[in-house]
Amino acid sequence: MSAVRTTARTTAVQLAQVGDSSASNWGDQLYPRVTSHLLRLIGLKAAVTHFAPLAGTTLDGEPIRPIREIRRTNPDAVLVGGGDLVRFDTTTVALDHMAIPEDQRHGRLVRLRAALFARRHLLRGPGAWLPEEDWVPGAPTVLVSVGARRVTHDARTRAAVSRLKGVWVRSSHAGRQLADIGVESERIVRAPDMVFAHPALADQPGSSQRGREIVRDRLGLDEPLVVFHAATFHGWPEARVEAALRSLAGLPVAVLSLGTRSGEDRALAAAAQRTATHALIGLGADEIVCVLAAAGVVFTTSMHVAIVAGSFGTPVLTPAVAKTAESFEACPAPPQVEGVSDEDLADTVRARSGKRTHHDPAPNAVAAAEALRSVLTMAGVP
Repeated sequence: MSAVRTTARTTAVQLAQVGDSSASNWGDQLYPRVTSHLLRLIGLKAAVTHFAPLAGTTLDGEPIRPIREIRRTNPDAVLVGGGDLVRFDTTTVALDHMAIPEDQRHGRLVRLRAALFARRHLLRGPGAWLPEEDWVPGAPTVLVSVGARRVTHDARTRAAVSRLKGVWVRSSHAGRQLADIGVESERIVRAPDMVFAHPALADQPGSSQRGREIVRDRLGLDEPLVVFHAATFHGWPEARVEAALRSLAGLPVAVLSLGTRSGEDRALAAAAQRTATHALIGLGADEIVCVLAAAGVVFTTSMHVAIVAGSFGTPVLTPAVAKTAESFEACPAPPQVEGVSDEDLADTVRARSGKRTHHDPAPNAVAAAEALRSVLTMAGVP
């Protein structure tokens, strides 16, 4: 990390970080810790207060306050991100937080419940993380390590993004969408998702050893694990998951759940039960990191699983997930990830399992740190 320039500071900057870190979704839970790590890398002494739609606790035990309380604070700047927060499907956001499975989201009653959730827990605006008014009056706002989904081109959206001082996007696709709705190009920085700078990536031996212990304690297995993760919203209903697991019969396979969002844990557990497959459901966030470090091979639809596993040098297989491919394009040193079809999954798993690659995560972490420095400078934070 020596390539990151540092500047010492004696007084702490007050920052508010807005995201979705209290959600039952592993990737979102990683952001507060990685943000703190990046702030240390760039030498910025900062006190960070965390906000999300629902109250909770970060992985390091810090309180996450409800978004609606943010205007009671007085930060020097507001960081919105990371994650797919430039989005306009507020009903979907509400349903995700309510852990409603994908196949149960179409009834009138459940949509009314989602509308009530949004009214109770989100600020008014064109998107769940794009309020009509400043997050905090007088405090500059920047987006950090964000993706964008189906941007709405209207006056409300343009007004919401016009107040942004800087934007760190994790893909060129997100950058183009934000530019199309009025963000000046000089305020857009493209860099790797900040999870590429997860501090555990610097200790592959220690993380791998802990991962092997977790697999042994949980499943009674000593051989390299085939980790299988697939989410319904990426086109993997239970029937498709079940078919894939049956094709992997005879291998040391375990499904891995990243949380309860969209009922993911229930869907994976059900498919695993029907196929007599091991299941890792309800692991802690740090345990998931270590399991990925130790795995023989990982199949996943998750961008963050691909980031962490690939950065450890674990063989990673993915179906056609554009979000993952786009995020890796922003890396100066992208990890190896291989696309695979359903038909070729079993043969490819057998061929790749245990064939680790050497990967240096430092260049991607340095690029993420410099992106954070850039947008904070745009916000006037020294």
